[in-house]
Amino acid sequence: MDNSIKILEKIMDLCTYRQKILASNIANADTPGYKAKDINFKEELKKAVEDGTSSFEIIESPTTMPNRDGNTVNIEVEMTKVAETMLMYNTATQLLSTRIRMLKDAIKGGR
Repeated sequence: MDNSIKILEKIMDLCTYRQKILASNIANADTPGYKAKDINFKEELKKAVEDGTSSFEIIESPTTMPNRDGNTVNIEVEMTKVAETMLMYNTATQLLSTRIRMLKDAIKGGR
């Protein structure tokens, strides 16, 4: 049996985790000295699928230029990441739903 359901589950877990980090970045957009955070989605997904790990490494998000107060949060960039992550989550959800429906159909004998 293929492991597509496991991979989709990990993608959804990673998306949920990343949304929390991005929400924290947005909440701290006016905090002096705050450094925007993120995860390396591709690497963390690879580790999660291969090792089954559910703890993810948080990295300092690359930024164009910090504000005068040292804050590196750029609201437009964060909102773009939120939209991107939401799209990935929704896509994984739809694929998982389709996969489960296909399995149900196979169990029922294609009826």
